Amino acid sequence: MTHNLLLTTEIDILILLLVACFAAIALKRLQFPYTIGLVVVGLILGGVGQHVPALEIVQALSLSHDLILFVFVPPLIFESALNLDSRLLLRNLGPTLILAAPGLLISTAIVGSLLSWGTSLTLPQALLFGSLISATDPVAVIALFKELGAPKQLAVLVEGESLFNDVTAIVFFNIILATIATEVGFERAMIAAGIVQFLISFIGGVFVGAILGYSSRYLMALVKENVLVLATVTTVLAYGVFLLAEEVFEVSGVIAIVSAGLMAGWYKSNRLKPEPRAFLGEFWEYAAFLANSLIFLLVGLTISQFQLFGQLRQTESLLTAFGLTIGAIVLARAVVIFGLIPLVNLTSESKIDRRYQFVSFWGGLRGAVCLALALSLDSDFPNRDLIVTLTLGIALFTLLIPGTTIGGLIRTFKLDRPPIIDQWCQAIAKVAVKRAVLKQTHLVESFQPRFNEVINEFQQCYQNELHEAERSLAHLREQIDLNEENIQQLVWLTALAIEQKNYRTLYDQGFMSEPVLGQFNARSILLQDAVLSGSIPSQPATFKPVDTFWGHSIQNIVERLAPKSSWLMRMRSQLIMSQYEYWGILAQTSQQVPLQLQKFAEEGGPTFLLAIQPCINIFEQERIDATLKCDQISEQFRETTISCQIKISNRVAHFFQDKTIKQLVAKGIINEETVERIQS
Repeated sequence: MTHNLLLTTEIDILILLLVACFAAIALKRLQFPYTIGLVVVGLILGGVGQHVPALEIVQALSLSHDLILFVFVPPLIFESALNLDSRLLLRNLGPTLILAAPGLLISTAIVGSLLSWGTSLTLPQALLFGSLISATDPVAVIALFKELGAPKQLAVLVEGESLFNDVTAIVFFNIILATIATEVGFERAMIAAGIVQFLISFIGGVFVGAILGYSSRYLMALVKENVLVLATVTTVLAYGVFLLAEEVFEVSGVIAIVSAGLMAGWYKSNRLKPEPRAFLGEFWEYAAFLANSLIFLLVGLTISQFQLFGQLRQTESLLTAFGLTIGAIVLARAVVIFGLIPLVNLTSESKIDRRYQFVSFWGGLRGAVCLALALSLDSDFPNRDLIVTLTLGIALFTLLIPGTTIGGLIRTFKLDRPPIIDQWCQAIAKVAVKRAVLKQTHLVESFQPRFNEVINEFQQCYQNELHEAERSLAHLREQIDLNEENIQQLVWLTALAIEQKNYRTLYDQGFMSEPVLGQFNARSILLQDAVLSGSIPSQPATFKPVDTFWGHSIQNIVERLAPKSSWLMRMRSQLIMSQYEYWGILAQTSQQVPLQLQKFAEEGGPTFLLAIQPCINIFEQERIDATLKCDQISEQFRETTISCQIKISNRVAHFFQDKTIKQLVAKGIINEETVERIQS
C-alpha cells in the first residue's frame, strides 16, 4: 500500500512524539536531562531503524535548513523572549551584546585559524565553519537552571547571549559565504561592509519586531478574555514576524522574534488577567516542548544517518580533525568568556560573578542554528561533508559532555537551591496541607450528615497522615543539622517568595500599576539571586523606584529643550505618582510579609522562630522608611498624590466589579447578555 508524502510525514511525527512521551517518563525517573536524553534516544532509534523494517519509516525524517529555521526556531525563540525579564536583560545588556557580537567574531577567528592549519579546510572555509559553530544554544542548560533554582541573572546572561549571537552568526556566515563565492578575499572594504550589514540586520530586526509586536497588542487587547484566540494571535506573531523580517525586509528574523516576544511578554505580564496569563504561558511552554522534542530527536536521527561514529572509526584524519575542533571551540570559548567579561565588569553596574563565568563557559552548547547553517550549504560546496560532519559531532559532544556535567558544576559552586531547603519546605508544606484538610472536614459532615461512619473514617485517616507528617518533620529536625547560613537562606527565600506573591496579588487587584510591578519583580529576583549566592541582607535593600534614573534623565533633557512643555508636566506628574505608589506598596507589603512569615516559622519549630527575627526587623525598618518617603511625597505634592489615589481607587473598583460579575454568572444569577449591559 503506497502513501503520499504528507501522510508519511504525519506518521513519522506521531511516532516521534510518542517516543518523546515515553522518553520523558523514563528520563524523569532516571533524573537525566530531557533534551540531551532525546538525542541519545534519536541515535538509538536511527541505529535500530536501519535493521528493523518496521522502523524504516522513521528514517525518512531528518533535519534541514528550512525545517530548523522556519518551523522550529520561531517557537523556541519566541517562548524564550516571552518569558525573559526585560529589566534583567537591560541590566545585563552590556555583557550579553559583547559576548554575542565581538565574542562571536573572536571565537570565529580562533576556530578558523586553528582548523585552517590542522585540517583540510581552507582559511575561508574554516572561518565559515567557525562562524556557524560559535553560535550557542543553551536550551538544555536553561531547563536545568530552572530545575536547580539557579540565579536568574545567570540564566538571563546565558539565554540572552544565545538569542543575540544567532543573528551575528547568521550575518557573518552569509558574508563569509559570499566572499568565498566571489573569491575577492577579506579586504577592508569587505569587513566594513560586513559590519554595516550586521548593524542593518540587527537594528532592522529590532524595529520590525518592535513595530509588529507593539501593533499586535491592540489585537490582543480585543481578545484577551478569549484564551484560544489569544494563543492564535501570538502564534501568528511568532511565525509572521520571522517571515516578514527574513523574506520581505531582509533583516534578522531571529532578532525580530526576540523584539516581538519581549513586547508580547510585557503585555502578558502587565495587562492580562491571571487566567489568560497562565494559559498563554502554558501554551508557549507546550509549543517549546514540542519543538524541542522533535528537534533533539531529529538531531540524533540525523547523526545516525550520517554514520558519524563509523566515519570517526574508519578515518584517522577525520578523528584528528574532530579532536582539534573540540580543542579549538573550548579554547575560543575560554578566551571569550574569561577575556571579555572581566573587561565588561570594569564599567558595568551589574557585575558578572566568577562562578557565573565558569558556568557560562561550560554551558556553551551547540544546537539548532549551527546545524541549520551547516545544512544550508549546497551539495557541491567544497568540503561540505566535512563541515556538516564536524558540526554534528560538535553538537553531539557539547550536548553529551558539558550538557550532562554542568549540573554538577552548578552544585559545586553552590549556585543551586540547597537541597536541604527543599526538604524542609516539603516537610513543612505537608504538615500545613494535612492540617488545612482536617479543618475543612466539617463541610463534608454538613453535606452528608447521615454517613457519620464514612466521615469519621475520613477524619481518622487524615489525622493519621497528619501525625505521620509531624513525625517526619520532627525526625528531619533531629537528623539534619541546619547551620545558620542554611536557616537564614530558607527564611529569606521564603520571605521573598511571600513578598513576590503579594506584589502579584496587589497588581491583579488593581492596587499597583504595570511599571511599579516590573520594578518590584526585578527587585525580588535580584534579592533572591543574592541570597542564593550566600549574601544575606543585613539592612533594607536600596533600589531606585520605578526606573527613576531613566525618567529623570529624559525629564532633564526635555526641560532644557522645552521648559514649558505640557508633555514635561505630565511626565513629571507621572514620575511623582509612580514613586508615591512604589513606596506605598512597599510599606504595605513590608507589613504583611512578617505576618505570613511568622505562620511559616511556627511549623518549623523554635529554631525558625528565633531565626526569622533579623529578617522581620529588616522588613519593619523597610516599612518605616517607605512610609516616611510616602508621607514626604504626599505632603510635597498633595494634588498629584490625590490624583494617584483616585487612579488606584478606580482600578480596584474595576477589579472587584469584574470579580463580582463573574461570581454572579458562575452562580447562574445573571447571564452573558446581562453582563454586556452592565459593562456598557
